[in-house]
Amino acid sequence: MSDLQTSLLLMTALSAAFAVLGVVLQGLRGGRPLAVALISMTVLMFVYIVLVWDSPLLVRLLPFSGAIILGNWLPLVGAFYSGVCFRATGVPRVRRSLLSAALLVLCLYSLASPLLGRPPLCARVEYERVMEFQTTDLTCSAACAASLLRMHQIDATEREMAEFCLTREGTHWLGLYRGLKLKTAGTDWDVVVENVSGQDLLQRGSESGVLSLTFHGRASNRVFETDFQKESGHSVVCLGPGDRGRLEVFDPSPDYGFESWDWKQLGQVESAILVRLVPRSGASAVQIPDPRRLEDHNRVYWERHR
Repeated sequence: MSDLQTSLLLMTALSAAFAVLGVVLQGLRGGRPLAVALISMTVLMFVYIVLVWDSPLLVRLLPFSGAIILGNWLPLVGAFYSGVCFRATGVPRVRRSLLSAALLVLCLYSLASPLLGRPPLCARVEYERVMEFQTTDLTCSAACAASLLRMHQIDATEREMAEFCLTREGTHWLGLYRGLKLKTAGTDWDVVVENVSGQDLLQRGSESGVLSLTFHGRASNRVFETDFQKESGHSVVCLGPGDRGRLEVFDPSPDYGFESWDWKQLGQVESAILVRLVPRSGASAVQIPDPRRLEDHNRVYWERHR
């Protein structure tokens, strides 16, 4: 059974338990236990949305490849409300049954939504390389993940990572985390996720990773080229700070490749999440080669040395 199937079954069972809890509390005499439970669930949902939802804290709490499903706690709250609604008094049985069923369907859809659809069909490359260019408009994260893994001497391809990262109309960073977590299983590397700012990126040293970006406006020097729109997203491989206060990156878009970004680009970033590989506890440190030293005119592929 895959990590996704296991996670889905577990969350479905927990949702069913929360629904039963709602039914039981609704049937108790006196409204105090139910009132306390409703307030607690509402507070839990608020704290979850503010502090945990779509935050790297989620994978620190749940450091598993199935975190994209295990970290979705909204169906648990929805299932509880569904159970409360199912046994509500003063409401016709048909009406409350339909409403309760609708809530449960929404809960199940929310849990299963990352699995729906198929990954984009990536083109096959004619020869192997370390730094992968994306072959579709939707697989920048998958190409970056393959590049990062190959930099750490782990075989990977864009097509493989698009499947592992659950790429559909793009790739959520939790999907990226899943793909890297699966590929690093049994190796000396583990995956960490953190929020970063432009200042962090320019000062953090030579750490490399996949940088998942959301832009709040057009990138200043790419108005006529990339046309980054408001709230658009893109992923690049972060290679660390360069000269003159710039950030060195590898952009998997075929027209770019190795680039040096300054505040003109970083100033357009609304949010950024850096997904890195770090040595596991007890593993010896491994020197990662710098791909910037092997690039030629920004377009030549870095051939792998066997």
